Amino acid sequence: PDGAMAWTEHTSSSGRPFFYNPATGASVWERPAGISEARVFSRDTPPTLRACMATDRRVRALAGAIVRRCGVDALPRVQAAGADTSLCADGRGGAFCCESNRIFLCASTAWVSCRELAYELSHAYNTCTHVTRCAHGGIQVDDASCGYLSPPDLACSELRAAYWTERCAGRAERDEARCLKWHAAWALRACYPSDEHHPAHVRHAVQECTPRGADANLTRGGGDDEQEAVGRPGEATAADAKRV
Repeated sequence: PDGAMAWTEHTSSSGRPFFYNPATGASVWERPAGISEARVFSRDTPPTLRACMATDRRVRALAGAIVRRCGVDALPRVQAAGADTSLCADGRGGAFCCESNRIFLCASTAWVSCRELAYELSHAYNTCTHVTRCAHGGIQVDDASCGYLSPPDLACSELRAAYWTERCAGRAERDEARCLKWHAAWALRACYPSDEHHPAHVRHAVQECTPRGADANLTRGGGDDEQEAVGRPGEATAADAKRV
């Protein structure tokens, strides 16, 4: 199961390494049984695209969809972000800069795993397929504009990302829909606290952005087509190597 693949390695205040699983909340001193060293992510080095493609079906599916629909050059570059950056403020796990096409994962956030990478890949897929539009400007990261999504586009992309990363899966249909709306509304409150039209943006996202058809099964189908598009797990292409 995916939860077994999400262990991260950390160092205690006494200098002793320990292992944390964000899927279960468990912390252990000894390396978990059946987990190889290559599948344990360091706190100082967040998961890479290459590593997550070997262990997480959602990352494989979303990366494959980006390549099929938008081309290999549309795959974002994945890199670590420090705790002192605004991208990692308030305990955030990461961010997608749509203008520079880069994903930043927060190295200082203990629970960051491949699921957070899949979440940001969802935003990249939405942007490259023009479901959402990247606006010029926003904060500067490494001397490049990050870009940003308007409130309606933000609600749309967050709802889809929550769906594809299964933040609300396993619930009754009505409860899942309520959970997806909550994720969209939370992002609006965090990024546009003074916007007075949050309910309208969320309603629009539900009506126009809920994944349907092939998109509804994008990360839930379990097929091999996404692997064929970007290489089998553990087989990084030259383009992959540049991005990880």
